[in-house]
Amino acid sequence: MIKQLKRLVWRALPGASHALSTRLPYVRAWLAYGWNRRSPPAPPAEAPVIVAGFHGAVLGLGEATRGLVRALRLKDRETIAWDISERLGHARRLDEGDPVLPPAGPAVLIVQVNPVELIHLIDQTRGAPFVGRRTIGYWAWELPRMPRAWRPAFRYVDEVWTLSEFGAEAIRRDAPRRVKVRVAPLAVEVDPQPADRARFGLPADAVVVLAGFDFRSSIARKNPLGALEAFRRARALGAGPALLVFKTVGAEAAPEAVATLRAAIGEADDVVLLTEAMSPRDKDGLVASCDILLSLHRAEGFGLFPAEAMAAGKAVVATGWSGNLDFMDAESAVLVPSRPTPVRDPQGLYAGGDWAEPDLDFAARALARLIDDPAERAALGARARRAAAERLSLPAVATIVARALKDEEPA
Repeated sequence: MIKQLKRLVWRALPGASHALSTRLPYVRAWLAYGWNRRSPPAPPAEAPVIVAGFHGAVLGLGEATRGLVRALRLKDRETIAWDISERLGHARRLDEGDPVLPPAGPAVLIVQVNPVELIHLIDQTRGAPFVGRRTIGYWAWELPRMPRAWRPAFRYVDEVWTLSEFGAEAIRRDAPRRVKVRVAPLAVEVDPQPADRARFGLPADAVVVLAGFDFRSSIARKNPLGALEAFRRARALGAGPALLVFKTVGAEAAPEAVATLRAAIGEADDVVLLTEAMSPRDKDGLVASCDILLSLHRAEGFGLFPAEAMAAGKAVVATGWSGNLDFMDAESAVLVPSRPTPVRDPQGLYAGGDWAEPDLDFAARALARLIDDPAERAALGARARRAAAERLSLPAVATIVARALKDEEPA
């Protein structure tokens, strides 16, 4: 009996390379809930949906969670927004969601955090919010294979949703047969605002190229150094007056990455680095005040900022690889070709396998052309807006989510 128990506990752990301190939450979660978990019966058709996520946090996953709640409510589904930001180490900056444990009773529970955070949440709550509820893990991943440490999380979910077909394929490789993996894209909404460059200290007479990322998401993956180099090459090609703006979050959590980017920028007077937190409205105002969105990422699970720029009618230049290809194509964006290259991430968030190395010369030529041609920028932005509305609008995503909750395939 003791040997059997030891084997069961060991199977609940991630790979053997993890330190004991990393494994402990897995053990506690398994002892609290995993060892006797059973898939619950299907809840009533109109049972409420509990969405657990970073509702009150200023980060991409927070926007994703808030968008999911809006999509559910658009279909008149009773929805409880459970904010777990502070439980999992993120400051609660927005008055969104409720940090109090949701009430007991039949419900569908959608947990919009990745598996490691899911394990920590089960450990913290002793599994109480999960018991007897159909549980959907809503995960985001950016590489062709998901991490081995995620595998134990499959035991706690009945289904997995993810943001793109690229991410779904990565998860399906390791998912057990009983766990269905679906694509449920983010609802992308922007607050229509007039351009107001003075508000952000931006010049009125230059083409503004915007690149946005979270330092906590790995600057190797987001590749702002590639964006900086492509912009400099575009200027060297004779492009007209232009300014590159980096809109960032998470600088306080990654001082070495910030220092790397600042050193690369140096004394350049045509590059601006913004590190202060912005409200969603301020961020939408910044997008409205720019002309081109540049994303030379090495991998994306979805690509929220490029999607928001497209929804705002902006010309987008982006690496033509990974999750962003679910909503952009050669008609709605400039897709930068790339070659596979081994993953190297000094921040240690990603390891193993390959990701994309975008062609900076191609990106520079595309940027120079768009900087010098306002008519082409406008035409590309109009096509981008139509593509985003068709694929990522709140009504479109609400329909996908409603069908998924009914266990129906997308229309």
